[in-house]
Amino acid sequence: MTEGRKLAGIITRSDIIRVEAERLSGNTQQVERKSAPAYVIYQTHAPATGKGRLLVPLSHPQTAETLLEMADAIAKDRNYEIECLQVILIPPSRIPSQTPVETAKSLRLLQQAIRLGEELRIPVHTQIRVAHNVAGAILETVKERHIDLVLMGWKGSTATPGRVFSRVVDTVIRQAPCDVVLAKLNDKRVFNRWLLPMAGGPNSKQAIKLLPALASLSTSPQIKLCQVFQSSESIPDTTLLEKSVRFLKRRVRGKVVATPVKADSVPEAVLECAEQDNSDVIVLGASRESLLQQVMQGNIPENISRKSNCTVIMVKT
Repeated sequence: MTEGRKLAGIITRSDIIRVEAERLSGNTQQVERKSAPAYVIYQTHAPATGKGRLLVPLSHPQTAETLLEMADAIAKDRNYEIECLQVILIPPSRIPSQTPVETAKSLRLLQQAIRLGEELRIPVHTQIRVAHNVAGAILETVKERHIDLVLMGWKGSTATPGRVFSRVVDTVIRQAPCDVVLAKLNDKRVFNRWLLPMAGGPNSKQAIKLLPALASLSTSPQIKLCQVFQSSESIPDTTLLEKSVRFLKRRVRGKVVATPVKADSVPEAVLECAEQDNSDVIVLGASRESLLQQVMQGNIPENISRKSNCTVIMVKT
């Protein structure tokens, strides 16, 4: 897109798919204008001794503690530093760098993260950004702080037309140049019985690599791998299941089992397995379909999360 001979902007394939999906779903509102950059009003730094950085956007005190425990488990396993972000939203008419804001609640959340990091001897950096939208602030932080992985809370579903998950989550998944882990937490916050459906794609492989760190949240984890095959398949190929079990048994102190499942609906089969095993957590690789296909046909992780009472963790690489 140019103005005369000057480059004014770039329209990507994802932008076209998103607009087309919104039109098909009946949302004809104009695409929101690009917001002004977020403004950092508070920042702390710990020693930069890790091999990478994990970003945790914190928003709700009721989920912050569990997200931080998950972040600490991953950071300890990968020798990462943790970057905690708190975003304070202001109206689009205000300028982030010139708008006074109340920071007391944000500081309490960040102090909680620092204390936990000190207990586990993991470097924790913190910052507060004033911004017009959360997704933009997260993406700016990813770029400026050289983030390797984003761990963020997830409602599990959305009512926003043209969106698969939510405006913030869809934007981060689509644009973040790093791994993204979404966590829909239930009220129990128990991490003993894990269910990992297998699909064979890169996101499922990343979920398997992440599982040993997350499983350390339990002293005696029980992990079940399942792979859903079509009912018409006479002899399922269980090579992937067997390989994954060998990988996890070498890295997890707990029980690891695998089972092939024949079914016509992947979400229904996964939900049935979770109910039968009384699973605490379901770990999913992100769907590989395009955004347009997901909006029109349904997204498997979103369907599972919406219908399940478990904690659901989705991994996108």
